[in-house]
Amino acid sequence: MKYIKNFSDFLGILHFPYVCNSVKHKYMRKEVKNMLTKDVTENKEMKVEVQERLKYDNDIFFKFALGTEDEDAAFIRNTIIERVTGIHPKESTVLNPNLDPAILKKKKMVLDIRVKDSEGREYGIEMQTTYSKQSELKRFELYGARMLSNQLDSGERYYDLLPVYQIIFLDSYAEHTKKLIDAYQMRNEEGEVESKRSLMKRIYIYLPEINAIVKRKGFEKLNDFEQLCYLFKNNDKDGILKTEERLVKKVMEKYRKFQDAEDLWSIAMATQIQEQREKNAILDSFKDGVEQGQKEGERMLLNRQMVKKYHEDCSTWLCSLSMEQLDLVSNLLLTCDTLQELKDQLTGNK
Repeated sequence: MKYIKNFSDFLGILHFPYVCNSVKHKYMRKEVKNMLTKDVTENKEMKVEVQERLKYDNDIFFKFALGTEDEDAAFIRNTIIERVTGIHPKESTVLNPNLDPAILKKKKMVLDIRVKDSEGREYGIEMQTTYSKQSELKRFELYGARMLSNQLDSGERYYDLLPVYQIIFLDSYAEHTKKLIDAYQMRNEEGEVESKRSLMKRIYIYLPEINAIVKRKGFEKLNDFEQLCYLFKNNDKDGILKTEERLVKKVMEKYRKFQDAEDLWSIAMATQIQEQREKNAILDSFKDGVEQGQKEGERMLLNRQMVKKYHEDCSTWLCSLSMEQLDLVSNLLLTCDTLQELKDQLTGNK
């Protein structure tokens, strides 16, 4: 955690030359500055948790690493598919390879990678670091249904449908499991699968679980996919730099190439900053909500006690009191025989 007092300090912390190191990209300099200046200049001393470099789980980099048609990207995505689903694609084609900086600059997009293998099976692979459970779970289901329905043109047979697999990396703990990889498909109430040839399978990778795995068995015993998850969660630190796993090395090589793609790097860095701001805002809102909930809970409890003792609903009056006054009321309830006596003592009138 670092403290900054002006925009220049902030740029220094960010290693900003990575973000905007050429005259060609002045428009990105201006965009990122506009994104940050309001928060920095409106506060004389603002506490900011700063990522000093682009994270490996950035969704724009993730699309760059897996979603192009070069040999390294094909190896990375095919290996991920094999480790997660058990299917070994001989070949794979990206159905949505476009990663246009002009489009990314205008709007926030879901940067999934849609892939078809040589057998016709389809895969949707994505990285989600800003995970809102209720809305995202619905979107995951919708995307899976769309992948399936888009296979058939009018008049084609349902028999021709092939399975679709969703592989979703989440920077979030699961509520019900401690597994790194958790797979879902249609089942009945007894847990029996609807079909042995199910057309939809959704697989979640819960990245925070990798740190628990490292604690249990040590970094040196991680397989290549586990090391990749460690890289996405923790970036290239500790033992990951000494890895001999081809999968992890290829992703690191992609990261170095991504640094040279100045347009994409700049947008990815700006996106990361914005997401961090949004996360901080959510945490602040949650803290405020907890404090407000505690205050409301104390008011309700005091009102019940006062109704029982004084036979009068005091909820409206209690809403006008501060937390300090509510604490005093809780003590005065023990000694004051009437509501008026309590109010008089609270205001200092005898």
